[in-house]
Amino acid sequence: YRLVKWLILRIFPPVFRLLYGFRVVGRIPEEKMQNGCISVCNHVHKLDCVMLACVFQDYTMQFLSLESNLHIPVAGAIVRLMGGIGLPANLDGWQPVLKRIKQGLDEGQMLQIYPEGELIDGCRTLRAFQPGAFQIACWFRKPMIPCLLRFYPRFSKSGRRKRDGMELVILEPVDIPTDKKGKRAATELETQIRCQMEAARLAVGREGA
Repeated sequence: YRLVKWLILRIFPPVFRLLYGFRVVGRIPEEKMQNGCISVCNHVHKLDCVMLACVFQDYTMQFLSLESNLHIPVAGAIVRLMGGIGLPANLDGWQPVLKRIKQGLDEGQMLQIYPEGELIDGCRTLRAFQPGAFQIACWFRKPMIPCLLRFYPRFSKSGRRKRDGMELVILEPVDIPTDKKGKRAATELETQIRCQMEAARLAVGREGA
């Protein structure tokens, strides 16, 4: 398992750079990640969890995703290997999932959640968020790291337009509100993070190297 994961984290970065001109914008907020954190990202590629795992490879990650995503041919097996956790189909299934999440966060791991839920390959807009990611962050009182996968224009040396590239934007971390609790805290957290992600989406082409 460790050998295969190590190979994935070594092989895929140059593949992503070759195919998509993959790059990272922003910095990893290490000071917020030492004691466990929760990241959120839009869901726009079958292997976006591998992209995230490559960027955050110094941290042990878990990925909370739709169960159906874990059964996508080839990609699903890779997601499971990288730490994929399927969303339970009923309320009874949440107990072991939350126990696993808590154990990981207590060990300083990073939990990645896709608040849009469904994967739509190549989507360039932010879709409606489900509240679960923000409720979990409030339950466990862990900071959130907003990330955005976006497409950016690429050009050849002669100026010819190439296929758009992909970049991961790491945004400023957000702490759990201290003056609110429960649903109100989760709603404020969601609003703040969505504003950051939407601003980053609209800023495409004006950042990066």
